[in-house]
Amino acid sequence: MQKSTVHLVNELTDLLLQFPPMVTRFERKQPQALATLQDWLTASEQLLSSYSLVASAELAGLRSKLTAPVHRNEHRGQLRKQQLREAVEILYPLQHCLQQTLVPYQQKLQQSSELIRHLLSVISQSGALHYDAAAGFDSFLQQLWQLINQHDQLKAGAVQLRSWLSQQDITLLLAQEVNLADFS
Repeated sequence: MQKSTVHLVNELTDLLLQFPPMVTRFERKQPQALATLQDWLTASEQLLSSYSLVASAELAGLRSKLTAPVHRNEHRGQLRKQQLREAVEILYPLQHCLQQTLVPYQQKLQQSSELIRHLLSVISQSGALHYDAAAGFDSFLQQLWQLINQHDQLKAGAVQLRSWLSQQDITLLLAQEVNLADFS
């Protein structure tokens, strides 16, 4: 079973949007900046690991740089300064790693949305299907997907969508892209 690309894109986007305030914490030398970064790293690694993405290993490698000062035989007073220095040095590589992981999935969703918009346009222009409020929105989405799967000219689009996304993601994008006014 395919995992949700929509969920992955949303979660990665959320993690990346948490990044600017985290950098600001380091700029302002706030005491919790390092702990916030470590929590962010853990959440990022867990997300990437749950999707079996090797970028989780890259994040773990960068996280190891935060641990390295703990194992040096130096004064404990210098430990926090060294960890903060390492943290600041890995901020950009962390952000870049997540951004590079996100890009192909964003592109896949964008292509899928464009294909769905095209398919919906063809269906609405043909007048093959009309929205019935009494039947409900979910029923309408099922009818749309069934029509796309069965119509000779639209089948190729359905095959393409199924190769890119899970059925759940396809239904979600259909729901997002459909304009009920076009099917009245």
